[in-house]
Amino acid sequence: MPVYLGSYGSNAAAGNLVAELDGGRYAPMFALTEAYYRQKRRLLPEDEAKLSGRLAGQVPALNRLGSTSLRVSWGVELGARYRDAIRATPAQVDAWQLDELVPTAASSHGVALREFTRGVLRGLLYGRPALGDRSMRGFVWVAHSALGIARLPITGELTMFWRMLNKAALVYVGEEYPPFDGNPRVVARAYSTGQRALAAGGPERRALARRYVPGMTPGYDLKANLGGNVHGWPRPQVNAWRATYVDERGRSGVAGFGEYDFRAGNSSAVVMHDVLSALTAAL
Repeated sequence: MPVYLGSYGSNAAAGNLVAELDGGRYAPMFALTEAYYRQKRRLLPEDEAKLSGRLAGQVPALNRLGSTSLRVSWGVELGARYRDAIRATPAQVDAWQLDELVPTAASSHGVALREFTRGVLRGLLYGRPALGDRSMRGFVWVAHSALGIARLPITGELTMFWRMLNKAALVYVGEEYPPFDGNPRVVARAYSTGQRALAAGGPERRALARRYVPGMTPGYDLKANLGGNVHGWPRPQVNAWRATYVDERGRSGVAGFGEYDFRAGNSSAVVMHDVLSALTAAL
């Protein structure tokens, strides 16, 4: 069974370590708000000469992009800059990860952001064919408070958004991030609403529901909106709660499981072993 692991940004050392793992697949993560990629296009002169220079500079603020065409075009350029970083990495890259569809995208007033994001997804999917890029699908992370996007009444704009998301997403990761509290089976059913909303939608959303992965955290690095071990339980109690939660989510027909933030209190070998053991059992 393949296991995808990523780091923020495309990193050859990380990619080579992942390649040593049995079933390891490297999938670097790109943050939609990260300034580095928005500042300018970064290519070798011989590659830059093959492209138009019209979108080579800083990505304008969204409120300065006054048309659908501009929003999508600049989004495509930003997504292609992520692929530039992948192309420049001297290591095997198997997929990408996008962090993230934000809550504003799930609003009826989020048209401009969805159009820009649609462009980003296209740029990530296709890269720059003029520079030899081939299609590459990836993991799209969706903020917990953005999972309601699947329930928005369909429009022409949303139809194009869902079509591109369905083409680009190898996996749709719902950031469930449950707090370890209460009955884990009841909590698991409550936190599956994003997947169920996709399954109740049109063909693209139903296809994404079949590729839905619950996003969780190991639970020991407590941060806002990441849930986890909010009561400071001992390790056996944490493990029991987590195991029941993922068992219940597995029974609902998920495509796999995702874990975010193997840092700080989540980074020990013991914690990683506990988490991966629970996910393996549920799969």
